[in-house]
Amino acid sequence: MIRFIFKQPQHRKFDFKPRYYNESKERLEARVAAVRREMEIESAQPGQEGLRSRMEHNWRRQDVKRASRSSNRNVFIIASLLVVIAYLILR
Repeated sequence: MIRFIFKQPQHRKFDFKPRYYNESKERLEARVAAVRREMEIESAQPGQEGLRSRMEHNWRRQDVKRASRSSNRNVFIIASLLVVIAYLILR
């Protein structure tokens, strides 16, 4: 009689489905896909599209380099200002 008043919750079932992960296979598949994309681009490049895609790639790379240089310059300026301020405070 007391069991029906205080009903105990049922146990949860453990439902784990293991998956096998092969990191080297994933990296190999990513490299193969990248090479395939590159080969498709090279095979389609003998015309105007090839020139356009190469120019876009070079411009993007230049933009990344420019952004990196400006970021490095900003960090250098901030660090040098902090050094000067610390020197003035500690002097």
